[in-house]
Amino acid sequence: MNWFEKFLSETGFSYVLMRMAVILLLTLFAVKLFGAAAKRFWPRTKIHHKFFYSLTVIIIYFIGFILFFSQIPSFDSGIATLLTGSGIAALILGLAAQEALGNALNGMTITFSKPFEVGDRISLVGRGITGYIENITLRHTVIRTFNNSRIIVPNSVINKELIENADMVDNKASGFIDATITYDSDLDKASGIISKAITEHPYYLGEDTPPKVYVRGLSPYGVELRASIWTKDVNTNFDACSDVRRRIKSEFDQAGIAFAQYVLPEHLPPH
Repeated sequence: MNWFEKFLSETGFSYVLMRMAVILLLTLFAVKLFGAAAKRFWPRTKIHHKFFYSLTVIIIYFIGFILFFSQIPSFDSGIATLLTGSGIAALILGLAAQEALGNALNGMTITFSKPFEVGDRISLVGRGITGYIENITLRHTVIRTFNNSRIIVPNSVINKELIENADMVDNKASGFIDATITYDSDLDKASGIISKAITEHPYYLGEDTPPKVYVRGLSPYGVELRASIWTKDVNTNFDACSDVRRRIKSEFDQAGIAFAQYVLPEHLPPH
């Protein structure tokens, strides 16, 4: 570390330290000022907003880093000596830079191609990950899961995955309302109750058009009914399906319609 010893012994040492401190403070102030300006005039509500905000912050820090260490008179020669004298260090730095650059380029590709936006519900098909896009940086994309945890996925990984986006073209979502009734229950009355419960729900998008209730199967233990309920998005669909099922259960009880009980195969009557 002859270059560092030379730096310590050079005249004007305290003046150099003062300049370095000023550069450090200016860099931190520039990041803070940019963050406040971006929040005021450029809200990070879109994926390209978040990516380029992260990119700009990295550029500010990088410029500050160069200016900070450039104040050391012997820094350039010291770094050159370190890199040329240690092949392992150079290799490690090269691999780290290659991975960082790869993630940054993949993040830029994602930003321009826009396979998803902030708030979109996506699934990484090959990895079994489902959640909402929360943020994207130069290195990674943040996915918020249904239990409010965060999954950090490198951009180079997510850019290679098959992505299922529930919100890319149309936010509307459909959920199935299934009910299996006994063979001695009134089929028409059961279908009418299901259809009315869906039609009258405030989240239903079919307006006054009642959904069709299908007989999807005649099983050994009952008649299987199914209808669909369309709502504006996935979240409201979860709520609507729950409300409709509660109402169906209550009205089936009042109408004397019995839900079929599943019969284990060994308890089925012989053919």
